[in-house]
Amino acid sequence: LSGYRYRRANKSQIIWRCCRNDCAGRVRFDGTGYIKVTDHLHVPNPEETISVEFKSNISSGATISHDPSRRIIHQALLNFFLI
Repeated sequence: LSGYRYRRANKSQIIWRCCRNDCAGRVRFDGTGYIKVTDHLHVPNPEETISVEFKSNISSGATISHDPSRRIIHQALLNFFLI
């Protein structure tokens, strides 16, 4: 969401808080979309978001596939450049 990363603030998955411990940024999911509750105390970092998503794609590819590592990474790179 706009270059920020979030984690669940509670088990209900309604309130999400910024991944940075020193930030008060929060959003609420209302069933159809996310609504900003509090502002962040830092500027967004889209590069970090992309990096985390890329690593997640590699991890999930390795979990569900028996392909060699090289192919999984190559596929993740292709998906990254197509977006």
